Amino acid sequence: MSCFITFKMCFLKSMLQICLSYAGLALLIGSLEYNRALVGFASPEGSFSFQQLKEDHYPGDIGFDPLGLKPDDPVEFATIQTKELQNGRLAMLGAAGIMAQELVNGEEIFVNLGLATDSFDPSSVPIQF
Repeated sequence: MSCFITFKMCFLKSMLQICLSYAGLALLIGSLEYNRALVGFASPEGSFSFQQLKEDHYPGDIGFDPLGLKPDDPVEFATIQTKELQNGRLAMLGAAGIMAQELVNGEEIFVNLGLATDSFDPSSVPIQF
């Protein structure tokens, strides 16, 4: 009986940790989004339309630049912003290529590189070839 109680207490403790982690993550994301809304959106006064941005606000610029890397020129800022978007898209394509390769030959990427032993089971994936 004591093993069951110990298991139940460990399970409840881990579930509490998971719930608190998700609550902390939700609070962090919520506070960041709230700050972004305060920085970017105009106050609802006078002639106001839904989701109206402030006159001097540039979308994507929330004033967070601790290393001082953001250029002062708006044209150069737009160029840097476009480069970041393209870099993110390229990274997503690279990740999709790695996943496709793992599904096609049934080996993980580190197995193909010779850095790990094979532990992937293709029959566990619900995709038919």
